[in-house]
Amino acid sequence: MADAWHVVSGGRKWGPLTTAQLRQFAQRGMITNACKVSQGPDGPWIPASLVQGLLPDPVQPAGSANQPMPVALAVPTAPPAASPTPNDHGERLLWQGRPSQVVNMGTFILCGLFCWLVVPIFVALWRWLEVRCLLYELTNQRFRVTHGVLNRRMDELELYRVKDTVFEQPFFLRLFSLANILIASSDIATPRAAIRALPAEEARRLRETIRGCVENLRDKKRVREVDYQ
Repeated sequence: MADAWHVVSGGRKWGPLTTAQLRQFAQRGMITNACKVSQGPDGPWIPASLVQGLLPDPVQPAGSANQPMPVALAVPTAPPAASPTPNDHGERLLWQGRPSQVVNMGTFILCGLFCWLVVPIFVALWRWLEVRCLLYELTNQRFRVTHGVLNRRMDELELYRVKDTVFEQPFFLRLFSLANILIASSDIATPRAAIRALPAEEARRLRETIRGCVENLRDKKRVREVDYQ
């Protein structure tokens, strides 16, 4: 599919994106020269700077030769048709990730000090599994959190219900260049949600992605949030 772009940034892969979404993310600064893009989920990957018209042309030194040819953005003549499957209404996965194990550092240190009691070893292992089994997923319509080691549970939040997002970087997380994203919504079941311990730059880009999706969905559904005091 010529209009299905995938992006790799900071070790994370997200997509597929349409050409319009790719341009929009580039304009917001979420796609930089350090990113790589592909028109397929498995590559081949090329620097985003080589995609013609996506990013400002870098300044080339005088007399340079054998420069790689830019790749033109594929502009479809008609909007791509979504697959008419029962579970797919144009929803696309934009991002997924897990929190850093840094959140367990205090537990790991205490369990290491008392490891001779054996039980702390199992406590540390359980806490590691809890974080390892926690998965955040963002689509263009919903935010999902899947958690649980033995019993799995998925919580969902419709993005058009999101009222506000906050970028939070407590002192402890700043030491490791990590950050949280706090989400406030009008959903009765999920009034608060959090994406914890992500790399700070990735968290900033993800917050902007959430903001863009919320605005697009509200315009599409003609929904506006009104707070009554």
